[in-house]
This record gives sequence, C-alpha cells and structure tokens, in this order.
Amino acid sequence: MMDNKIRISNWINSNLKELEQLKGKQGVEILHKCGRACCESSDLYQGAYKVRNENASETDMDVLFNAFKTDYCNSDNLTKEGNTLSLIFESCTCPLVKNGVNDAFLCNCTVGYSKNLFETLFDKQVTIDLEKSILRGDPICKQSIRILD
Repeated sequence: MMDNKIRISNWINSNLKELEQLKGKQGVEILHKCGRACCESSDLYQGAYKVRNENASETDMDVLFNAFKTDYCNSDNLTKEGNTLSLIFESCTCPLVKNGVNDAFLCNCTVGYSKNLFETLFDKQVTIDLEKSILRGDPICKQSIRILD
C-alpha cells in the first residue's frame, strides 16, 4: 500500500501537469499566486516586511538590501549589483520538493514567492527571471531579480 506522502506528492505532480496545459499563461499565473501566498506565511517575508517598515522613508535600495541580508539571510547566495539581485540555491528549498514533488512547473511558484518577497522589501515592482532550476536538471537554482523604477 502506498503511503500518504507518496500519494500526496503524486497528486500534486498530476495537478501541476494539468496546470501546465492551461491556455496562455493561466497555469503560470495560478502558481505565481500560490507562491505569493506561501511567501506571506514565511519568516523571510516577515523579515522583509519588518525591514521595509523600519526604513519606511528609505529610498536607497542598497540600505534595504543590506539590512535584509544581514538580519534574515546572511548568505553569499544573495547578491546585488545595481538594480539586479542574484539568488542562487545549491539545493531546492521548497518543502513540496523535499516531500517528493518533482515537476519542474512548480518552479513558477517559487517565482511568485520571490516576487512577493522582494516587492515587499523594496516597495517597488520587480521582475524575476528563473535562469536555472534543479527540477529542470540544472546543478543549481538561479534567479535574476530586477528592481523596476
């Protein structure tokens, strides 16, 4: 008999395959919304929100970035050059993947997560380019995040 963890991951993988078949970008947009919701329940989001509120009048993106990085993700995996951030993971941090979900379409959820996190931190729109993905077969996950003016 199949255990519940496998059943659930199989069910999620099946749903991801169906979402990927939706017309246009509908499936992508659904997963972006799921990622945004997931982000809002995370400690990182709470940190970005706190940094933003403690620096409400701050317009220097470097000040916000450095405060967030120092207090909430002190890592060389997050860097900033000009208006572009680079975020690299050497292993997938998504709890769904850790529990057996392996459909690369799920990475659209992560894009929504990152979009919400950094738009909250900078109080500006950002664009996310998922350059590499472990679920797609790359050795790392890499996002390029551009802060828009």
